[in-house]
Amino acid sequence: MLKEVMKVTLQKISEETGFSVSTVSRAIRGKGRISPENREKIIETAQKLGYFQPEPYRQRYQNKTTSVALITRFRTGEFYSSFFTGFLEAAEKKDLNISLFSVQASLKKVNNLIREIRNLGYSSAVLFIPQLKEDQYRQILKAKPKDFPILSCSNIDNTVLDTITFDAYQGAMLVSRHFHEQGFRKLGIIEGPYEMPEARFRTNGFMDFIKQNNDTFCVWECKGDYTLESGIKAFQNYHQFENKPEAIFAANDAMALGFIESARKAGYSIPDDIAIAGYDDLPFCEYHFPQITSVHTDYQLLAERTLDDLLSRLGNPDQHQGIVTLVPVSLKVRNSSAR
Repeated sequence: MLKEVMKVTLQKISEETGFSVSTVSRAIRGKGRISPENREKIIETAQKLGYFQPEPYRQRYQNKTTSVALITRFRTGEFYSSFFTGFLEAAEKKDLNISLFSVQASLKKVNNLIREIRNLGYSSAVLFIPQLKEDQYRQILKAKPKDFPILSCSNIDNTVLDTITFDAYQGAMLVSRHFHEQGFRKLGIIEGPYEMPEARFRTNGFMDFIKQNNDTFCVWECKGDYTLESGIKAFQNYHQFENKPEAIFAANDAMALGFIESARKAGYSIPDDIAIAGYDDLPFCEYHFPQITSVHTDYQLLAERTLDDLLSRLGNPDQHQGIVTLVPVSLKVRNSSAR
């Protein structure tokens, strides 16, 4: 009975791809001579049809310890280092293997990589590619193997994959509340790239607290792109601005650092002349002078909750309802914003 079911399945793949049943069988079992291009086409079609590769083939690559893939567009800098370290520490606590895969924000490249790592024996994957759009996530969800759970850690406007991410809105609101408690009433903001949803959430959280308090005003806004250079440019804009704010929220730590260093070179005192706070609480915030106030994002906690969710999905059909789970954040108050 089992042979008959497999024969029908292989026949369907054969009809879909145009290859013979024997060629399809060799490609799926990883045996015999077949070009990598043809094998990839057959495997892709098989997975789209819901055909699960035989366990003996997959287990050739599997270790006893469950392995998870972290897929991102890796860039140098403390943010990605801190993000990946959080997953390493969480995986170690849970006796899991985790590997980092860097990929361009391309639908084809992401889909190909997911198929490759699944065939290598990885049990599941975490996606952190904020540049992807809703339609691309829908195509990823449609194309991925049905027995391969994936989760996202980056928010989009209309969530497709179940997502675990930080509460960016609340984090920014904590900053504006802190400024208000310190007695600052004229505030400013260096925004992140508007095309990225979490940057808009940070702006909205900061602005909404101001709107709720009639004695507080946002008198200065500057567009940034999360880079150190945009923080430097923001200071140049601020320096020429007449109605200067008393305190500024930079939507990430890199922009806060660029602003602070430029301000110090120009003779400004932090926080006496201008207070500032960032977002992400990267390691340099603790060791910079002055120490930088920042929204603390616990990457290990994010990773633990993500890995727990993935493990609960193993052995079950991977279904998604676009559920967003928000990981709480806190504010680390330091010298850069304290009177």
